[in-house]
Amino acid sequence: MSVTTLRPWTDIVLLHPDVEGGLLTEAVYAIDLGAIADRDPNVPPVYRDPEAFFRATYPTVDLRKMLTEVLASLAGQPGFNRVLKLRTPFGGGKSHTLATMLHAARSRKALDVIPEGKGLADPGEVRVAVFDGEKFGAREGHAVKKGPHIRTMWGWIAWQIGPDAYALVEGNDKDRIAPGGNLIKTMLTEGAGGRPVLLLLDEVLKYMERAAAVTVVDSTLQRQAKDFFQSLTVEVSGSRNAVMIYSLQWSKKEALGNVALLQEIDMLASRVDQLREPVTGDEILPILQRRLLGGAPPTAAATEIAAAYQDIILKMRRAYALDESQRQQAEEEAHRLRDRMRDAYPFHPALIDVMRERWTALDQFQRTRGALRFLATCLHSLKKKGGARPLLGPGEIPIKDPNVRLALLKELGVQNDYDSVITSDIDGPEARAPKIDVRLAKETPALSSVQPATRLATAILMYSFGGLRRDGKDGSETLPPGVTESELLAAVVGPDLDNITATAVLAELRTACLYLHHDGVRYVFKKDPNVTKLIEDAESEVARNPDEVRARVREMLTKRLAGQSTAIIWPEKSQGIDDKEPRFLVAYLPLEFAADSKAEQTQKARELVSKYGDRPRSYRNGVALAVPENKQLEPLRRAVRYLMAIERVEAKKEQFRLTSEQKSQLNERRKTEEAAAESAFRSLYSSVWLPRVEEGGIGIEVVEAGGRPLQATGIHQRIMELLTSIGTPKVHSKLTPQKIVERMKLGDALSPGESPRLGVRTSEVQDAFFSFLSPPRLDSADAIRKAIVQGVTQSIFGYTSGAVPTLGPDGKYQIARDKVRLGVTLSDDEVDFDSGFLVIPAAIPEAAQPVGPTDKVVVGTELGGGGGGNTVTLTGGDTTVGKVHVKTALPKTVQLKFAANRDQIFQIFKAVANLSDNSDGGKVTIEVTANSEVGYEPSWLRNAVDEPLDEAGIEKLEE
Repeated sequence: MSVTTLRPWTDIVLLHPDVEGGLLTEAVYAIDLGAIADRDPNVPPVYRDPEAFFRATYPTVDLRKMLTEVLASLAGQPGFNRVLKLRTPFGGGKSHTLATMLHAARSRKALDVIPEGKGLADPGEVRVAVFDGEKFGAREGHAVKKGPHIRTMWGWIAWQIGPDAYALVEGNDKDRIAPGGNLIKTMLTEGAGGRPVLLLLDEVLKYMERAAAVTVVDSTLQRQAKDFFQSLTVEVSGSRNAVMIYSLQWSKKEALGNVALLQEIDMLASRVDQLREPVTGDEILPILQRRLLGGAPPTAAATEIAAAYQDIILKMRRAYALDESQRQQAEEEAHRLRDRMRDAYPFHPALIDVMRERWTALDQFQRTRGALRFLATCLHSLKKKGGARPLLGPGEIPIKDPNVRLALLKELGVQNDYDSVITSDIDGPEARAPKIDVRLAKETPALSSVQPATRLATAILMYSFGGLRRDGKDGSETLPPGVTESELLAAVVGPDLDNITATAVLAELRTACLYLHHDGVRYVFKKDPNVTKLIEDAESEVARNPDEVRARVREMLTKRLAGQSTAIIWPEKSQGIDDKEPRFLVAYLPLEFAADSKAEQTQKARELVSKYGDRPRSYRNGVALAVPENKQLEPLRRAVRYLMAIERVEAKKEQFRLTSEQKSQLNERRKTEEAAAESAFRSLYSSVWLPRVEEGGIGIEVVEAGGRPLQATGIHQRIMELLTSIGTPKVHSKLTPQKIVERMKLGDALSPGESPRLGVRTSEVQDAFFSFLSPPRLDSADAIRKAIVQGVTQSIFGYTSGAVPTLGPDGKYQIARDKVRLGVTLSDDEVDFDSGFLVIPAAIPEAAQPVGPTDKVVVGTELGGGGGGNTVTLTGGDTTVGKVHVKTALPKTVQLKFAANRDQIFQIFKAVANLSDNSDGGKVTIEVTANSEVGYEPSWLRNAVDEPLDEAGIEKLEE
C-alpha cells in the first residue's frame, strides 16, 4: 500500500474538547476525591458532573463488576463482598474507581447514560462518607464550617454519615479513642437512619504514618486508628447494606519507607476484604480513547491503517524467520498486532506498552493520569502544528515542541536532565539525527518526509526510561532501560519506512550520536555522553595517515598467520616467495592488488608464480596466490582505523577523565570493531589462484569459495580447506608409490629408442612433483617420503643412499645387495632427498653367498660420557644394529653390550625399537645390570623401578 493512501490521524480523528482547546493542566487529569465529595465548583465538570463523568469513563471488566456488587450490596442484596481493597500500581486508576463509586451511589440515575449502567441495582438514597488520608490532618483534624472541630478519622466518617452518627462517637472523637465494634455497628445503622452507607477511604497509609506522632494517653493516634480500621472492616462485612472500599499503595517504593506499616494495614482487613484491580491489560486503550478523543474513531479507517502496518511488519518478521514454525509464528503475531492497532487507533500499541510496561517502573510516573496528560499534550501539538502520521507511536512523539518535551520529562521525573541529550542528538541546531535525515533526503528524496533517523532516535528516547518487568524463577525483576533492535523496528517501521532502511540508519545512529549507548543488546539514551565523539575525532586523525593503517592491517594479518610457515604475507616481488622449498606455499597478496584491473592482476600473478627474480621459478607446482576480496577492503580498513582510534582514546583516558561507564563503553566499542575486523579478515581471502599450463604458457586457475561453507575459522586454515576439502581437491597430503613410478617413468624409456629408466635420485622425484604443473600438488615433501617408505615395504622399488650407483652391463646397478633396502620397513627419516636413490627390483643385484656358517655377532661399544656402570644385553632377530662386523650375510642373533648414562639411554631407544620391529614376535629381551657400592633401598626400588615397570605392563623374565 502506498503511503499516500494513508491519511494522518489528524484528518480522521476528533479530539476531546479539553484536548482540542489545550486544557492540559494537571487538574484536568488528576482526580481530587475529597473535592468531588465536597462538590467543589473548582473541580472540572468532567469529574464533578456525574453524567459527564460517566460519559468520559470506560467501564473496564473489574469496574463493571465492582459497580454491580457495590450497588447490589447497598441495596441489601446478600452474597457479595462488602469490603473491597484497591491496590494497584501508582496512578493505576484507584482514584477514578473511588470517584465512580461515589457518583454511582449519589446519582444512580446518571449511570443510565452509558449502556453498561442500565439494569444495575438502585439502592435509593445512600449516605456516602469519604476519607482522604492525604488531606486529613492527624493533629489538626478538620474544622467544619458552623459545625464541630473533628479530630479523628472515625469522627469525620461519622459526620458525613449524618449528625446522628456523629453524636454517637463525638466523645470518642474528642478523646481520640477508637469506638468499639458495637458502637461502630450502631453508627452504620441507626446513625444512618437505616439508609445504605458507602465508605470510601483513600490514602489510609499516609494518615496512619502521621498519626504515629500524636500521643493519646499511653497510646498513639496511629494505634487507635488501626484499631478502628480493623473493627470497621469487620462491622461492614457483617452489615446488611453497608460497603467499604479502601485503597493502599502498591509497593514499598510508594509506602513512604514504612513497609512494615503497609503490610500491617493490609493484614488488618485481609480476613474480610477482596482485592480489585480496576485497569488490566489492554483496557487502558479504550480508557485513553474515551478521555482523549471526541468520539470513537471510524472503524473503516482504523481497519485500513492496521492492515497496512500488519503487511509491512509481517514481511519483516518473515524475512527473519528461519523455518516454517517461525514463519507461522510471524503470521500469528502480525494478526494480533493488527487487532491491537485497530483497537488502539490512533495510538500505536508500542507507545502504550512503553508507558504501561516500562514507565510504571519509575516512582514518579502515574500509570493512568500520567499517560493521559502526556498523550493529551502530544495530540494537541500535532493537531495544532501538523506533522502527524497515520499513527502516533514512539517515533512520532513531537519532541521538538517545548510543551511536549516538558510534559515528557516532568511526568518521568527527570526534568532538565535530558535537555542536552535531546539538543545534541535528536532536536537541536547541530543535532546528529536530523543531519543524517538531511543527507538521506538528498540521496533518496522519497525519505525527505519520513525522517527515519529522527524517528528512530525519538523512539529510542521513549524506551530509555524505566525497565521492562520480567518474571523469573526468583520472582519479578526489572530489566535495564533500553530497547532491542527487533523491538525498535517493530515500533517504527511502517508503510513509509521499511526495516532494511531502518536497520541501516540505526547502525549510523549508533556511531554518530553522542548520548546513545549500545551494550550489544539494547539501545538507550543516557545523561552521560558515550565515547563516540572522542573515537570519531581520533579516527579522523588516523584516517589522515593511510600508511599507518596499512601497516596495522599487515601487523594484524601477520598475527593471524603466526605459526603458519607456509604462509607468505604481502610479497612485493617474485623473490618474496621462496623457491626450491619442498612445501606448498600460499602467498597472501597485498590489499592494493584488489584495486588493479583484471589484466594487471593476471600479469602480476603470472610473474609471481613463474619467476624467481630474473630466472624461471623451479617449484611452480608448489605455490598459490591468495587474492584479497575488493568488497572487504573498506570494512577492514574502517574497523582497523576505529581500533587505532580507540587505542588513542584509551591512552588518554586519564586526560579525558573517563568514567567507569565510559571505559566500559570504550571496551564494548573495541569489541564491536574487533568483531568487524575479524569478520572482514575471515572473508578477505576467499579465492586462490593456482598456476597451470595454458596454451604452451602459464595460465591461472581460480579456486573460489563462492557460496560453499568453510568450517575453519583461521585465515590460512580456510584457504587450505578450500584447496583440500571443497570440491575436487587441489592439494594433497598423500601420495602412492605407483604415482612416483608413473611420474618418474621407472621401468619405461623416457623417449623412443632409449633404454628404460631403472633408477632415479630421490631429489629428482622431489623436483618432479614440485616443478611440473600437473597434479597432484603436494602440501610437503613428507608425502613423497611416506610414499617411498611404502614403495620399499611393498617391494615396488628399492632404496639406497650415498653415491649414485653405476649401471652395469648386466642391467643391474653395481652396488652391494645389503646396501639396498627392499621389502623391509623404513622409518620416514631414513629417506634422504640429498643422497637417496630408488631402484626398480629388476636392477638390484643378487645377494652374495656366505663364506661360512655363523649365526652370531657380538659387538662391544662404549657410548662414552658418564659411564654409570650399566650393562645391557639385547638378543633379537635379523636386523643389524649399530656398527657391527658381519661375518655372514644374515645373522640370526644380535647381542649388544654397552655402558650408558641416563641421557644416552634415551638415545638408545630408537635403535632398540628398530630391532624390535624386525624380531620374532616383535620383541627383544633386555637384560639390565646395575651396580651400587652403597646399595639400593628396597622401598626406592619398589617405587622407582618395580612400579613403573608394572604400569607399563612389562613382565619380568625368570632369572
